[in-house]
Amino acid sequence: MSFFSTSPECQKLGLRAGAIWLENLCISSRSDQLNAAISNTSTELLKRYGALDKVRSSAEVASFRKIHRQVGARPKKQPPSVENLYKYLLKRSDLPPINNLVDAYNLVSLRTRCSLGAHDLDRITLPVSLSLLTGQEAFTPLGAEDPVTVPVGEFGYVDAEDRLLCRLDVVQADFSKVTTDTHRALIIIEATSDHNSSQVQQAFDEVVHWTQLECGASVQAVQEPT
Repeated sequence: MSFFSTSPECQKLGLRAGAIWLENLCISSRSDQLNAAISNTSTELLKRYGALDKVRSSAEVASFRKIHRQVGARPKKQPPSVENLYKYLLKRSDLPPINNLVDAYNLVSLRTRCSLGAHDLDRITLPVSLSLLTGQEAFTPLGAEDPVTVPVGEFGYVDAEDRLLCRLDVVQADFSKVTTDTHRALIIIEATSDHNSSQVQQAFDEVVHWTQLECGASVQAVQEPT
């Protein structure tokens, strides 16, 4: 069974996405080893960029912003996830401590400027598709209690029950979030046509490395971007 796909319409926008199916996860706080890697990467990137304008002018972040505008979203109001991570980094010289899985893929996102997110596989129904939204998808944002209406024509990740897992690459759903009870997860890696193939491959390789090291993960399947 194909467990992840990207619609032709999203490919035409310039989106390139794939996913990794992980099993046997142990979710906890980040280790000293991951903390050191985040610290070292943070120091390097702060020297390289130093200001948010430089982040926004990078080819990858500029591409995400362009695609957001093409589907009617406003990057100033809801910046792409990669830009948000860099904004936090520039302010705090760190990444937000959430758990070892999220912290690991956020590190990979900083290093490759790909957008990453994870969803509890025991709470979603495969396959998942990156598609343009119809506005009929069920969606309750992370941290919210009540569902909200999603804009027609934006892109998002939808499961087989027509539930929106993530609006754009920015707002994740509450029901599929990763917690300490999560043992199986789908990690989605999103890039654009302005990411080179080596960046995307690096993202896949580093996700496997860090989730195995940090969370004891085993890889069930990989779907690379087409």
